Amino acid sequence: MVSNEVVAFIEEDKVAQLYKKFEKSFTLMDNWADTFIDGNLLCEQELAYCLDQSTGIYSKLSPVVNALESYLARLEYNKLAEGYNNAEKLNAPAVDKAKAEARAFVSDVRTYLGDFKGYFEGAKQNICSAQSRLKRLVVEKGAKKAGFTGEVPNENITAPEFDKVIEGTGAKLGGVTWGE
Repeated sequence: MVSNEVVAFIEEDKVAQLYKKFEKSFTLMDNWADTFIDGNLLCEQELAYCLDQSTGIYSKLSPVVNALESYLARLEYNKLAEGYNNAEKLNAPAVDKAKAEARAFVSDVRTYLGDFKGYFEGAKQNICSAQSRLKRLVVEKGAKKAGFTGEVPNENITAPEFDKVIEGTGAKLGGVTWGE
């Protein structure tokens, strides 16, 4: 979604549709937040899934947050400039009044930005947390010399014993098929 589309939703009074468009992302982030709160993320597959979903949500929300931030700034500056132009004298009270009017004028957009930015930042934090936990699991498995499936290799097998282990399996090793 590009910034023009986000601005069109706001200017055409279709903000509810903009929220609806990202409802799935908000729900997923709420679910992952609950999972992190409960402390139930201990397996690699769930952490990888969390990482993938959070990265996708982060990618989808990034342009929306950026568009809302620039729209907010542009709208506020335009209203501020309008207030300065309408002031009879540009003194401290006139400047303060113009600033207050500009802030009030953009309060709705600031609320929209806050909503989207909250989920955006949450996705970023999920990514960091999932990466940390995955790294810790991998390091722990490496220390235990456990593979992805949790199997621990037997390093003390000699060549003749190895032949006995794979004999009858039909496995190929060095171009030789065992177990035929």
